[in-house]
Amino acid sequence: MTILFGTLLGFGVFMLCRNGNPAANLVTRFCLWLVQGMLMVVLLMILYYVIFGSVAISGILVAVIDFTLTFGAAVFGLLKMGVGAVENGQYEAAYALGFSNRRTFFEVILPQALPHVLPAYKGEIVGLIKATAIVGYIAVQDLTKMGDIVRSRTYEAFFPLIAVMIIYFVLEGLIGFLISRISLGFNPKRRSRESILKGVETDD
Repeated sequence: MTILFGTLLGFGVFMLCRNGNPAANLVTRFCLWLVQGMLMVVLLMILYYVIFGSVAISGILVAVIDFTLTFGAAVFGLLKMGVGAVENGQYEAAYALGFSNRRTFFEVILPQALPHVLPAYKGEIVGLIKATAIVGYIAVQDLTKMGDIVRSRTYEAFFPLIAVMIIYFVLEGLIGFLISRISLGFNPKRRSRESILKGVETDD
């Protein structure tokens, strides 16, 4: 849920700020400064014990809100970096061909920016998965917390910790595989010759 909501949040905020909207950029800079400058566990506890302290709300929902804010901030920064890596001449060429601003972004700029973004995006997801271990601070029984419970009941430290480690490795491996498969569609250097030349006559 956090990967989905955080990606949508970061992309949506980037689209609001893309054309230099002063109000959107001012609010975004302040929120980024606040979220990125605060420890994730501190933000989590502030949300749970202070902001939502008087409300009957699930700890899981608070954790989703916390991780969505931090992951959304990371996605915004990655998009800003990736789009900034595309030369301005790409905009000029698209406008010369009669493309609108929106069409230029989605059909010309974004496909070129994504290969720069996806490797770092995968790293952010892996970091997010590891960061979920902090939800035990607000009494949410995540994977790491369950490992602690098993260890306390069985008095066996080795196997619960190894099991937790393996599950984290599997999750990270699956996410890495999915992102790698997605990146094949955007990076011409990693695509096969047949897919690049699809629809192009090569017999002449």
